[in-house]
Amino acid sequence: MSLRAREVSWTAAGTVVVDRVSMHVEPGSTLGVLGPNGSGKSTLLRLLAGLRRPSAGAVYLDGRELAGLGRRTVARRVAVVEQQVGTEVDLTVAEVVALGRTPHRGTWGGMRAADESAVDDALARTGLTHLARRRWHSLSGGERQRAQIARALAQEPAELLLDEPTNHLDIAHQLDLLGLVRRLPVTSVIALHDLNLAATFCDTVLVLSGGRAVAAGPTGDVLTEELIRQVYDVRCELVRNGPGERPHIRFLPR
Repeated sequence: MSLRAREVSWTAAGTVVVDRVSMHVEPGSTLGVLGPNGSGKSTLLRLLAGLRRPSAGAVYLDGRELAGLGRRTVARRVAVVEQQVGTEVDLTVAEVVALGRTPHRGTWGGMRAADESAVDDALARTGLTHLARRRWHSLSGGERQRAQIARALAQEPAELLLDEPTNHLDIAHQLDLLGLVRRLPVTSVIALHDLNLAATFCDTVLVLSGGRAVAAGPTGDVLTEELIRQVYDVRCELVRNGPGERPHIRFLPR
């Protein structure tokens, strides 16, 4: 399975939000998309998911241009967890998660045994089984985030795109979630603000600034003190426990 972008751009109201970005994520690996606020991370993920069409360039799934594939075809392969998702309908957690099965069901088809199994498995993986009958509007922000991730897992995707999935989660749930994503047999692209989480869980990173890609490659090679200073305008020290170990970033007072 292969997800690739070639020179993609996206413009809104005359402003270039994503500017000629190219990227490739290796099958089965986890790519972190990094950058400060307004750097184009969320927009790039929406382009990769086919939720927006590039103003220029193209996104490819297994060598085929995404724009030429049907919505159901893409939805069976690519699952997306966005930052802010709401609903006016007061569904239960199980019903929200079951929405992930929509691309696999016929127009008038009900839930089959395979669909029920996928929903149960997604609830268990995200620690939400005990909340399955709770109403959506009664959930905390962190619980809603986990329910949206469970919905994406129920979709049984080959590619999983997550936009700031650790928002609203406490530290334990952040680590549990990203550990789960790492263990899944999928290709993952995760937009993150926390550089230490990226250093811990991402195989490779793509760093954006002002809509452009300024660095890409293995996480331990890309995340340097100089790059972090240039992109984020902060000082830091990189601490490694040994040769070849992933760095821990210690930020210094400004």
